[in-house]
Amino acid sequence: MAVLFSCGVAKRNVASVSHMEKMDIADGDYTSATMASYLYTEGIKNNVMGGDPQKSIELFNKVLEIDSLHAPTYFELAELYMRTPEKALNYLRKANAIDSANTWYKTSLARAYIIVQKYDSALLVFNKLIEMAPNNPVNYQMLAALYREQKQPYTAISILDSVEAKFGTNPDLMQFKRQLLVEAGLYDRAVEETKQLLNNSGYDIENYRILGELYAQIGNDSLAMDNFNKALGIDPNDIQTLVSLNDYYKSKNDNKNFLLTAKKIFMSDDIPVDVKIDFFEDITRSDSYYVENFLQINELITALVSKYPKEFKVLKLYVRHLARTGNREGALSLYKSNIGDSVNNREILTTIIDIEAVMNRPDSVAKYADIALKYFPEDADLYMRKASVVSYFLKNYKEADADYKLALKYAEGDSIRSVVYGSLGDNCYAQGKMKQCFKYYEKALALDTTNAMVYNNYSYFLSSSDKSLERALSMAEKAIKYSPGNPTYLDTYAWALYKLGRYEEAKNVMRQAISLDTRGNKELFFHYGDILYALKEYFMAEIYWEKAEENGYDPKEVEQRLKLIEDKK
Repeated sequence: MAVLFSCGVAKRNVASVSHMEKMDIADGDYTSATMASYLYTEGIKNNVMGGDPQKSIELFNKVLEIDSLHAPTYFELAELYMRTPEKALNYLRKANAIDSANTWYKTSLARAYIIVQKYDSALLVFNKLIEMAPNNPVNYQMLAALYREQKQPYTAISILDSVEAKFGTNPDLMQFKRQLLVEAGLYDRAVEETKQLLNNSGYDIENYRILGELYAQIGNDSLAMDNFNKALGIDPNDIQTLVSLNDYYKSKNDNKNFLLTAKKIFMSDDIPVDVKIDFFEDITRSDSYYVENFLQINELITALVSKYPKEFKVLKLYVRHLARTGNREGALSLYKSNIGDSVNNREILTTIIDIEAVMNRPDSVAKYADIALKYFPEDADLYMRKASVVSYFLKNYKEADADYKLALKYAEGDSIRSVVYGSLGDNCYAQGKMKQCFKYYEKALALDTTNAMVYNNYSYFLSSSDKSLERALSMAEKAIKYSPGNPTYLDTYAWALYKLGRYEEAKNVMRQAISLDTRGNKELFFHYGDILYALKEYFMAEIYWEKAEENGYDPKEVEQRLKLIEDKK
């Protein structure tokens, strides 16, 4: 870069500059311009060598102390401050004021105005640039882009027309103009100009593709397909044409051809695998679409797996596909065959555990939890997963207790330890060890005063004793405070109110719990029946007890309740 200096600068003694700054200069008095040149060069050198930007700023500021009209230094400072555009803009204004004939400074100033969205100022500068350099088509393109930003597409188009008349056809400018024509709704003109380009360039795949897109936009499907096919006739695997065609089929709700082109896109190396995964996830969000197009979707995911057999993200997608279609055994087999020392091993094992749990196979859950713990012997979450299954399903409370304590040993953070203590409490309750159960709950709440699950369970178990009902109610209130809208916790709160004889309040809370519940919880129906019975609403109580039985509640208990109503008749 050329170094420009202002004239008539007074001399300055080199002794006023630090030793570092003058280490390459022989002793003696030199002109300030010489020193400024040295400092400026050092600043540039530091930038080029990837040094500390702050050092360059300091050097450039010392140049300005010597020569306040040194335009290149203002320009370099602007570049260094480009992350704070307003400050950079200030330096560029000064560089342009000092050297108003420098088109490079002026171009940077115009672009800085664009960055800070001062479009009117940018327009003035680009118009000035066109006066100064009328043969530079880039300035016309930037000017047209600014008018487009100002919502003046017709002005932008006329500027590009003038560029074309002056310099001839420029493919990049033509593409931009075509975009402007489409945005302005001038489809016929966009078509004609693309045809002209096609005639001039011969068999050009891009122009056939663009013609296809334009005809699709104006609703001429036959000409759209004709041009897409001509593009694919030149290159059947052209990814841009396939993507355009894919979008076209999507707009026409032609699922068959949409998924056929998607399969071709999936086999291309030009599209990143993450984009393909996002595409697949997007088109399979709808269950009805999944079912209606299952065979082609299955081909699509199979193509993806064959293309990326070692990509774990694709494996996960395929496992999810298998599980979603009911082939959980296939999903399990696939994951089980990938157990090993890979970086994804933990996720593979936890997914196996989750699927086995959904399939209600507690023995398998325990087995694969043990396998996982061989790989990750200090993983608190794995101990928790295993312990909950061993306790709830296998009723092996002693083994569960040991696993919970190992989880406690490796748990990080008070909130996690609080959860473990809560689980230890639940395990004790299942064994009838109420005192130990409550001790664990107290420890859990001492570590985390917002643990809603512990408050809920504590409340429910306390409500079994008439001596602790007020405390049970207080615990239930805290549970719904920290987890509002939870139907299970509302049920506990309503039950505590019921046990206290506050039936109307209990009824209102339980009604809210049932309205929020989406699973048809049998416990809620049964409790609501009890509350309604207490309010002597026998007809509705009967309905809710029967609903509880329909949803899996113990028929014997329901029968006992219904007998109470018969006795009232």
